Amino acid sequence: MKKKIFLTCIILLSWWMSLCTAQSINTTTTEVNDFDVQSAMDKMQNLKENLDEVIQELYILDGKERGTDNTISDKYRSTRKEIVNVIQTINQTTDTINEQLQKITTYKKLMLLTYKEIQASRSGMVDTKEYIENFSNFIYKLDNKLYNEETNTIDEIKLLINSDNVPVTLANDYMIQSMMIQLNDLMSNFQENEESQLETIKKLNDLKTKTKETIKQYQIEIEKLQQKKNYLIQFMKLYQNDEEQRQLSISNFFESTKAVYDKTIELVKDIKKWVYKVDFDMDKKIAALNKLENDNEAYILAWPLYPIEEIQTYFGDINFQKEYGVPHIGIQIKAEQSTPVYAARNGIVYFVADNDEIGINRAMIVHTDGYITIYQYLNKTVIKPGDIVRRGELIGYSGWEPGTRGAGFISKGANLTFEIFKDGIAMDPFDILDASIVKNKDVLPEGYQIKYLRDKYARPIDITDLELMTWETLAKRESQFLMRYGVGIYKQVAFREDVSKGTNIDKDMVICIAFAESTLGRYLSTNANIGNVGNNDRGDRVPFYSAYAGARAIPLTLNNGYLWSYHTINQLSRYGNKEGKIYASSPINRQTNVLKCLSQIKGYYIPEDFPFRIWPNPNIDNPTPETISFGENLNQ
Repeated sequence: MKKKIFLTCIILLSWWMSLCTAQSINTTTTEVNDFDVQSAMDKMQNLKENLDEVIQELYILDGKERGTDNTISDKYRSTRKEIVNVIQTINQTTDTINEQLQKITTYKKLMLLTYKEIQASRSGMVDTKEYIENFSNFIYKLDNKLYNEETNTIDEIKLLINSDNVPVTLANDYMIQSMMIQLNDLMSNFQENEESQLETIKKLNDLKTKTKETIKQYQIEIEKLQQKKNYLIQFMKLYQNDEEQRQLSISNFFESTKAVYDKTIELVKDIKKWVYKVDFDMDKKIAALNKLENDNEAYILAWPLYPIEEIQTYFGDINFQKEYGVPHIGIQIKAEQSTPVYAARNGIVYFVADNDEIGINRAMIVHTDGYITIYQYLNKTVIKPGDIVRRGELIGYSGWEPGTRGAGFISKGANLTFEIFKDGIAMDPFDILDASIVKNKDVLPEGYQIKYLRDKYARPIDITDLELMTWETLAKRESQFLMRYGVGIYKQVAFREDVSKGTNIDKDMVICIAFAESTLGRYLSTNANIGNVGNNDRGDRVPFYSAYAGARAIPLTLNNGYLWSYHTINQLSRYGNKEGKIYASSPINRQTNVLKCLSQIKGYYIPEDFPFRIWPNPNIDNPTPETISFGENLNQ
């Protein structure tokens, strides 16, 4: 009996140490450590000095424009107002970058201190572990001199062999009892130290996650600062020309809202009459699109981005028409700069404006049944005219922050303008789109709130009774969800980021597929129950050499040669993909679990056609069939 107790102690001890090692897995360390704060500060300072020179040139230009009568023309005043607006946003951007760099510096110092704390704690625990192992081994050997290991009674043969030392041995038997108490105390202290170390490791990984996110934000802000610098330089070059050249350049580069509206209407009229002014064979593209099209979607068109938190300007807005002289034929969706933008339906990319000049970047996609969608104020696009895109496929990133690429000359804040035409007539997107996707119905006007409720209860999969996560930020909701449902290493957001790294798959999608497959490790029978075994649709067990390998198989599979062209959740199952390759055979159940999980994490009701790619598939030019882990039905 004592032998079993000792062996149990050793097994538990080994398990605790292996768990500690597993908890500390995090490949983001190199990425965070390689970020040089000083170099980043120098880069920002150089940019700011360049901008200061441009601003100084603007003041000089002011003096030239005033002339001898010390007055400025209304046209120049209007132009200068927009430039000052950009300069103000530049100051805001530099302040934001400074704050981010200070945070990164603080985080890195805390990470160093925490790492040293872990190293010291681990060194002490290794010594304690060795001491306990030796101690246990000594007791076991001593105890085994007299006792029968099966009956737990004194063995007469062993007693005879050790007869010369019976008094000592029997005395040691009493010593064993005392040492057992000491061993229990040691094990208890070891467990407390282990729990403390796990908390410290969790703190370190949280710091790494915060640092990585702040670095990502810095990279976005520094890119915006560079774009704003280029904007001002272009403007200054225009005004350094003589009056005639300047007016010609302005007409070429400064597209007004009215000019864009006029061009849009002209293109739509041509398309309605089947007059295609493009450099590719439109008829051949239409034939290819018709083969691709399917009617399995609950709504004809999907939202172009997520989340939908606020509509800044609605269809037919009177104030917009008064200000710009043209009707507002779409909706302006508030969105953070560089939010992924997706195709609303399968279609042909008809027109793309994507340049570094002071213009309005946009894309027009032609669909079947007379539909056309337009996406305005894109910061970047990843498509070109003639491309055939699928519903939910990434086409670019939103913009319209003053002074940034594609925002045009007059900009009032980051958003995406989305327009829909049907048979040449502009349609209110809210008459066509699923209004229940809006994060909070209270932000909608009264008439649209009714549409919200109607759409909410008409959804093909009922998730209206779902309890959403309560935290305000996405990062906190992710952590909340993982802590509630995950096991071991699956609880860590940093682990999920590592798993998704380089795949361009939304990490929340990866979390939710893991949740649907295994409840994040709860039902995976592996060492320490951390999870490195999955099941395919036929029920076969698919082993992986580590929890990381098993989890990473999910995003890699979504990029393989079978699934590389799919972009939305329902395209992965028989629910929304009746003919093609699929990820799972369940028509609804598995998909429902993913939808519920994503809704909880994202904080709003996720649609069945939610897109899961946040950057283009890295295998798009060379798809391979590797990493088919869970998809038995991929061969159908």
